[in-house]
Amino acid sequence: MSLINDDGKVHGGRILKRVVLPIIGIILVIGIIWWGVGMLSQPARVLERTFDADNMIANYEWFKQTHQDYLATQNQIVIAKNKCTQFKSDAGDRNTWSFEDKTEYSRLNSVVQGLENHVLSLVSTYNARSAMMNRNLFKSKDLPYKLGEGE
Repeated sequence: MSLINDDGKVHGGRILKRVVLPIIGIILVIGIIWWGVGMLSQPARVLERTFDADNMIANYEWFKQTHQDYLATQNQIVIAKNKCTQFKSDAGDRNTWSFEDKTEYSRLNSVVQGLENHVLSLVSTYNARSAMMNRNLFKSKDLPYKLGEGE
């Protein structure tokens, strides 16, 4: 069976069936095999990225640094609250406060609130990363699993 008709013209249907469709089929088979090999290599890539030396060090350092930031911010909150208490004590009866006294007290309370919000952010990020299997592997055993619980 020839690709050329009896009258000397190329038969389009025969070219499609004998040449183009087999080429498309081969390309599809190769694509499916390539995709399958890629899927099979995914776990190896995850392990490679997780146990990369730079990743291990970065995660270890991040947990250590964030825990120290958390402790320092907790101390800053205590100091800021003490300053609020001291200011109230030194300023006397609140009814006699000047505009500047009220503004300063408001500023001191804003500092406390900002520090408390920062601690919440540190805690949520630390706890989320601590729950991730590919990150908590590198957390030092002397650090708590979660922040904000019993500390």
